[in-house]
Amino acid sequence: VPVPIGPPIPRHDRSTELARFCRLMLILFKPWRTPSDLKSLSSETDDWVAEFESYKSNLLERHISVMENMQLLHECRDSRD
Repeated sequence: VPVPIGPPIPRHDRSTELARFCRLMLILFKPWRTPSDLKSLSSETDDWVAEFESYKSNLLERHISVMENMQLLHECRDSRD
């Protein structure tokens, strides 16, 4: 199991971390070459949540499963503490 080094992966169930979560999921699961590829041209605001919501329908089932597992790891750590 890969263990990322650095800051923890944001949670999607906390409003304070939602924008960071959406931005990271786009970086990980949306094909891109330049940072501008991560956001549609019609998106004039810096709203990562809206961009992620519009992209969610293009995600593969495997990607959704990986995101769910990331959240489960947070929940397991919460239960342990």
